Amino acid sequence: MLNSEQFNISAIAFKEGDAWVVQGIEYDIVAHAYDVVKLPHAFARAVLENIVITEHLGRNALEGIKPAPDHFREMYEHAETEMRTTRTDRGPSVVVRLAA
Repeated sequence: MLNSEQFNISAIAFKEGDAWVVQGIEYDIVAHAYDVVKLPHAFARAVLENIVITEHLGRNALEGIKPAPDHFREMYEHAETEMRTTRTDRGPSVVVRLAA
């Protein structure tokens, strides 16, 4: 069962065709949304789904999920715009930066 542990997860978002893709940094988790303002929620939902799956498999939350490839961290570090979830009572605290 999901415990009360707090997760702070960073992500980079970039446009791909008509959709925005959001890629986790600490964990290789991906989500997408067609509206940029929905990115933090879409990513938080993907993280929660991964937490439930890993715990269902008998592991700690997010255990075994590797970090994203290095080029996503580089994109994140060079991004100039940042979005954050404002309500963390419904899931993980997510920081999404937008790639130029």
